[in-house]
Amino acid sequence: MEDYLEFDEMQIGSVSCLGKEGVPVWGIIHYLEQTCLNHMKLTTVQRICELSARGIEDCRFSVAASSAEIFPSESLLDSTFKDYVVMADNEKSPDSFWKVIANYKRPVVFYHNGNRKIPLYDFTYPEAVRITSFTEQSPFQVDAKGAVGALIDLVYAGEREERARQLFLNEQIGQSARNIEAIVRASAVISNPNVPEGVRRYAEQQLINCLGSQAKLNEKVGINQVTIRLDGQIDVKG
Repeated sequence: MEDYLEFDEMQIGSVSCLGKEGVPVWGIIHYLEQTCLNHMKLTTVQRICELSARGIEDCRFSVAASSAEIFPSESLLDSTFKDYVVMADNEKSPDSFWKVIANYKRPVVFYHNGNRKIPLYDFTYPEAVRITSFTEQSPFQVDAKGAVGALIDLVYAGEREERARQLFLNEQIGQSARNIEAIVRASAVISNPNVPEGVRRYAEQQLINCLGSQAKLNEKVGINQVTIRLDGQIDVKG
């Protein structure tokens, strides 16, 4: 990934977790696919909010009017989509822009920097989610790596999982607790009061949608025994 000065560096790390016994393979595959898509949307919305909080105008964001291909032959940076929907064009309502993000499976949002369209999320970026390890045997185990703040939001998406996270943090001591608390979660960036109210309102609805669907998925497959790994640091088990 090129260094884009406008982009904050996202913390990269891994999350490992177990599922419950007896989940069929098609259920596991569905869980992995939907989790990766939710991570893509959540990280994209995080980038929009990050840039908006810095004063980037709405008209400099656009979303492709079609999903990214399942098997892209090139980086999204080099892709040419036929049509785009701009977040705000001559005071036009941004509803259409945000509906594409909500309704498309693999929405691709671009930030306009001069004559360049820079994708906010690309499968070649280090923060893009990758399944680094997967064991199908029951109970299944999966390791995912990418923007770790969004991964933590997803794995602890529901109230039950969030209570488990708080209990887990309370049990940590010293550097382990500080490492986990220091992770910037996507949800915190999206809810930052420095994000313009109009953008934040739409972004928080996307957050609610992503975490709501993820919480149901986590419950279906019985996600438990979470381990968080920050690049270059010691594993922290929850």
